Amino acid sequence: MTSRTPAIVRRELEPTHPCIRCGREGVPADAGLCELCNPLELSQPSATQMHGIAAVGILGFILLLALIAAIVANATGPFVSSVVGVEPAEGGLAVTLRITNEGSNATATTCVLREVRTGLGARTASVQTPRIASGETLTLTRVLTQFGTEPLTLSVDCGNR
Repeated sequence: MTSRTPAIVRRELEPTHPCIRCGREGVPADAGLCELCNPLELSQPSATQMHGIAAVGILGFILLLALIAAIVANATGPFVSSVVGVEPAEGGLAVTLRITNEGSNATATTCVLREVRTGLGARTASVQTPRIASGETLTLTRVLTQFGTEPLTLSVDCGNR
């Protein structure tokens, strides 16, 4: 009498991945969606299609943000600006600017002052203004150290269009 030992049957498990829509585990490698997300077993989207949909959504959102930024920026200025005076001050130059907001909204702006000279290496400085109401003219004096202590000719640009 011989005793028979039952043979052990080893099963190879099929590789699986999570559902690309809901994340449920156990979706076969040749399918993208689980039975719950695709109950009719319709032709399934490829990974490229799913990533393409996400990429289009992201690009659309970026374009929406750019449009909103353009609308907000369009409501400011233009600003008419001029350098009224440049005088020596302790540690630099006292620069007086006159800025008029010709736009329809009250806003602050950044003015860029440049040394008026030919050739390369002209020095620059930035000045942030306080809020200027629509149609208002502001006279502003700041001490700047970027241009040294000797008076010189400066130009100013405060976001003119």
